Amino acid sequence: MTLRRGRVPVDVLQCQSCGVAVAEEDWMAPLQPLLPGRCMNCGDRRDFDNCVNCGLTHHEDVQVHDELRFMVDPNATHLDAARIASRVGRRLLALKLSTAASANNERGQGEVARALRIWLLSAIGEPQAALEDAKAWVDATQDPSAMAWASYGQQLQNGAYPGGAADAYEKALRKNPGQHAIRARRAGLLLQLGRSGQAAAEIIKVFSSEGVDEGSIGLALQVGEDLCNMYEGQYRDDEVERIVEFAADHVERSATLLAHRARVAAQQGDAASAKRDLKKARRLDPELEIYERVERAMKPARSSWWRW
Repeated sequence: MTLRRGRVPVDVLQCQSCGVAVAEEDWMAPLQPLLPGRCMNCGDRRDFDNCVNCGLTHHEDVQVHDELRFMVDPNATHLDAARIASRVGRRLLALKLSTAASANNERGQGEVARALRIWLLSAIGEPQAALEDAKAWVDATQDPSAMAWASYGQQLQNGAYPGGAADAYEKALRKNPGQHAIRARRAGLLLQLGRSGQAAAEIIKVFSSEGVDEGSIGLALQVGEDLCNMYEGQYRDDEVERIVEFAADHVERSATLLAHRARVAAQQGDAASAKRDLKKARRLDPELEIYERVERAMKPARSSWWRW
């Protein structure tokens, strides 16, 4: 696993049987933004052939990263070795390997390696370095890809810049509209920014698309729940009804959406549907505040004692 010793990330190797730390690896972390011609070992510039920071020549830089790759799997590419290292928790090692893979555009997978490198920077506790590298990626590219914009958006979101993140995600979606998870994340950000109409439009696109993965549906359902709660408070049951209608294929995964559908059905006089959805909702979550409001809506209105 990767820990921090003060401000320095360290890979700690543990015994798989007892969990006792048996070794530590504290290679220099390449934290500076990845720019062409820079040292892969530390990210600094070169003066002629030598890095002005760590002193490695270009040949030595390549040799160091090949040795690191051999430590993981001599038959793997730098990117594959980075993935293997990350899976077993050696994220500092994975960072160095993904940096080499990206810098060399290994087998044309430089962008995939760059996205992994940025994620790893954040994972080892360097969120500012991750954000700066993601920004450098889009700034230094004439026509940034969907992956570049998505990576930048993720780091902006992690850094609590919702407006910038939503804009970056929008650019990613223009490049590749099929990124359902990005669309669902953008919907959450739009709702956070008070742009509820746009948020609703985005989750409806997710619900209406074919072949959407379960994770993206889950994210969209969370935004849908928040929207329905908000619309109920605004007496906008027309919007609640629209959301649960588009989410119909997935609504039974959400106690909140089932309860909202039950509440609307009860207000429309469909007590049978309301009871059915309320029962399903309670199976998922026995205690939600909205249940009381659903039950009130199901009770017939008392006749007036005035005799007109």
